[in-house]
Amino acid sequence: MTVTIKRRPIQYAFTVGNLALTGQGFSNPMDLALSRNSNRVYVINRSNPFQAVQGGVRVGIVTLEPEYIGQFGDFGTDDGGFVWPTSLAVDSQETIYVTDEHRHDVQLFDQDGNFVSKFGKFGSDVGELNRPSGIAVDSHDHVYVVDHLNNRIQVFASDGTPIRSWGTPGSGPGEFNMPWGIAIDADDRVFVADWRNDRIQKFTAEGQYLASFGSSGNGVGQLNRPANLGIDKEGNLFVADWGNDRVAVFNSLGFPVTTLIGDHTHSLWGDKFLAANQDLVDARKIMADGTPEKRFWGPTAVEVDSEGRIIVVDSCRHRLQVYTHI
Repeated sequence: MTVTIKRRPIQYAFTVGNLALTGQGFSNPMDLALSRNSNRVYVINRSNPFQAVQGGVRVGIVTLEPEYIGQFGDFGTDDGGFVWPTSLAVDSQETIYVTDEHRHDVQLFDQDGNFVSKFGKFGSDVGELNRPSGIAVDSHDHVYVVDHLNNRIQVFASDGTPIRSWGTPGSGPGEFNMPWGIAIDADDRVFVADWRNDRIQKFTAEGQYLASFGSSGNGVGQLNRPANLGIDKEGNLFVADWGNDRVAVFNSLGFPVTTLIGDHTHSLWGDKFLAANQDLVDARKIMADGTPEKRFWGPTAVEVDSEGRIIVVDSCRHRLQVYTHI
């Protein structure tokens, strides 16, 4: 039997963001989540240890127009604070869930950033977490948390009640070695970025192993420490191939389709910043064609919005690069 696979070309569209320790812009963004009922984009900023206390650690609220709406959270261990924030997700009620590796918990916020509640604590028992990383929400508002150093996936009700978990350390089917990111498709199938095994694993919502793809390397279909991934309506997967500074694209069957390496042009916010800083404009004139700046540097996450726009978190360059299908 011959299988025909449709492939739509992808092209760069625009960039959102520039370096900013607070307010409009980003500081080492790690992940983004899309509002279910509006065009809001929530971006988690991890910053670095020196800049965290200056306001760099926060969740920024923006649109892709781009419009800066606001921010919430700051550096700290009190309720509503972040230390090593890693990932976030939004459920059907517009509740925002944020994981934090240092706190070993998941915090819940309303859509305006007001702290609601939290669940999880350090440990390896049921409901406990050891440096939680990726997080995603399924069609039933069940919350899937990548329990990074416990090498498992834990599933919770929206109030934090444990439902189930799966995974053990290793490299075999259904086993994990420091998993990081997670995504859920329209049929509630679960895809996990198995970070140190350099692969993506696919499961049912109940944790039954289905398939895996990817292997270690920088060739076609290979991955080097995949961080996170996004899925479009056709089932294509966009993997933030962190160690290779690229986004690897696979179709719904797990076959490699193409690779994105970054095509940045100035963002609107970046242009405004440069317009107010002529010395930086002069310094940039001595650059050749800006090629290194165009490329991804440590991409950490990808999401696909309702319009099919592919949004890449270009972490070390403090921006989002947006692509569309032609």
